Amino acid sequence: MAEENFDNYSPETLQELGKLMLKMSRNKDTRRSLIQGVKKVDPNYMLPGDQQVEDLRQELADQRAADEEGRRAREVTDRLARQRAGLLDGTLIPGRKFDEAQVKEIEEQVMPKFGVSDYEAAAKIYAHDLKPPKPHNAFSPTATWTLPEIPGLLEDPVKAAKEAAYKVIDELHGAAA
Repeated sequence: MAEENFDNYSPETLQELGKLMLKMSRNKDTRRSLIQGVKKVDPNYMLPGDQQVEDLRQELADQRAADEEGRRAREVTDRLARQRAGLLDGTLIPGRKFDEAQVKEIEEQVMPKFGVSDYEAAAKIYAHDLKPPKPHNAFSPTATWTLPEIPGLLEDPVKAAKEAAYKVIDELHGAAA
């Protein structure tokens, strides 16, 4: 930028502009932006000490915020990696182990669909939606039917029937879970 020739301005105009610049430089709402504007026009201008300190504080605060954001992002990434590994090795949800194809399906279908960013929750949704169908009635209508072999039926029919009934109920509860 070419050097400004101030000879073309009247002393009164220069004095008024000088007063205005002083007012702006002393006003807390305009000081920072004014000095930054001056620095753009004249990069060699030496900032006042208080402004240099303020700029340094702002730079440090921005750096701390960026570091904190990076730390949080790493924590989330690490948590998701642990959860994904837990799905594959069966430690995330006790009694449930998923293969790579199922985990991929959880990532691509369940997590985006439900807006879930947690593998455990998404895997539970996936497992619930893909629950095996309830077994059909094992007794089919046929022309002949044979009495099941229940141990102790002839010796104590009431006790044997109760034990057999409890066994069947336990099996049904196990299949429904």
